[in-house]
Amino acid sequence: MSKPKILQENTNYSFRSYFELPNDTDEVLAEFGYVFARTRLQLPKTNRQLERLTELHQQIEETIPYVTLSSEPAKREILIAPSLNL
Repeated sequence: MSKPKILQENTNYSFRSYFELPNDTDEVLAEFGYVFARTRLQLPKTNRQLERLTELHQQIEETIPYVTLSSEPAKREILIAPSLNL
């Protein structure tokens, strides 16, 4: 028995519409034949001394597994909130 389709035929979806769907990211991507995978993002590094960076990194690493990333506001909050506490 196959799962019901998330996206309906003959329906127009905007970019924002995908974020308003009640389904998880991996389910929506599966509709298009893609797979969602969490990976660590490697950004450019600086030589500047950044105070409390280790504490910020640890707080984000400890918190992110508990956040539902299907919600765009949740994604923003989890990355911004720890920075505001420094």
